[in-house]
Amino acid sequence: MALTRASHTRDDYSGAAPSDIRQRNRTAVLRAIYPNVWCSRAELSRITGMSKVSTSDVVAELIQDGLVTEGGYQNSPKPGKPALLVGFNARSMNVASVDISEADGMRGIVTDLAGNVLERDQEPIVEHMPLRTTQVVEFCERLVSRAHAPVLGVAVATPGTVDEREGVVLAAPNLGWADVELAALLRNRLGLEATVANDADCALFAERCFAQGSENMMLVQVAKGLGAAMLIGGNVVQGTDHAAGEIGHVVVDDDGPQCVCGKRGCLETLVSTPVLERRIAQEPDHRDDVVADAGAILGRALAMPVAMSNISEVIVAGPEEVVDDEMARAVRDTINDMVRSRFIGAVNVRRSQLGADAAALGAVAFVMRDQLRIL
Repeated sequence: MALTRASHTRDDYSGAAPSDIRQRNRTAVLRAIYPNVWCSRAELSRITGMSKVSTSDVVAELIQDGLVTEGGYQNSPKPGKPALLVGFNARSMNVASVDISEADGMRGIVTDLAGNVLERDQEPIVEHMPLRTTQVVEFCERLVSRAHAPVLGVAVATPGTVDEREGVVLAAPNLGWADVELAALLRNRLGLEATVANDADCALFAERCFAQGSENMMLVQVAKGLGAAMLIGGNVVQGTDHAAGEIGHVVVDDDGPQCVCGKRGCLETLVSTPVLERRIAQEPDHRDDVVADAGAILGRALAMPVAMSNISEVIVAGPEEVVDDEMARAVRDTINDMVRSRFIGAVNVRRSQLGADAAALGAVAFVMRDQLRIL
């Protein structure tokens, strides 16, 4: 799997505690070789700006931890012993990740540290409001048991507003959740570090890390509900109340269907997986029209944030039964008809390259960012 390596500047260590310097040195080495760069210790010293002694000490520590491995020798025309190369050991640890945003159930994966999927599992969600947190925790526990290596952490991609720093789902109307301390529940049950993040944020981060996505883009996640996420300068926009991208409950039709949030005509009552699946079942001969109409509605809703942010790329993610090229074209044409001018160029709209794994893979990337600081 291709990964995008972020660009990093050298840190100013003045005034830092020894433990902070040690962590930063480890991070600098890991960033230099992640995901598949092989370097000699001398090259790592030049890249990181660390002394050769410090570089050798850090590399030795990372080899002992299993995160770095020694490979072949460097070819060199110079006389003397060739340098031994070191690289990142993606197989050293696994991450267990679960996406609970889909309408048909939970989707789980176990990956290595390069995002390669090693195991898959699915479990239907019991039709119960609120969703039982024990079902989510037990599914994560099952995934952990199938890991091929020590587990770095577990992650959950969830709909709704999430305080990602604390791992608390603040509000997820489609799950019947409010102020659910999911990360704490996972840590207490599994004894592992846990990350909980919004599903659209996860899918967006996955596109950036694993599919060469732009530093400035928007992603819309069509699932049981509808959410969006925005990346500006390579950073996921969170918003004041952790609610950036919560466009699903914005009213777009005053006379529209009743929404679970209590309002009428919310965007996700017109554009979400369950809604579109029902409409397609009712009008199977007009499937393309149903999907195109939904894409046009979505495009109108996205036109203003696209113009305000001047992003150049919009990704539409979701089940391919409803999120197809027809929907992407409708979204693109609608946005460009409304936004394009001599000030703002055409916006590229495409489907997610990661398919149904997007949110779960993004949650994996968040674990690696939080625990190893390499993304």
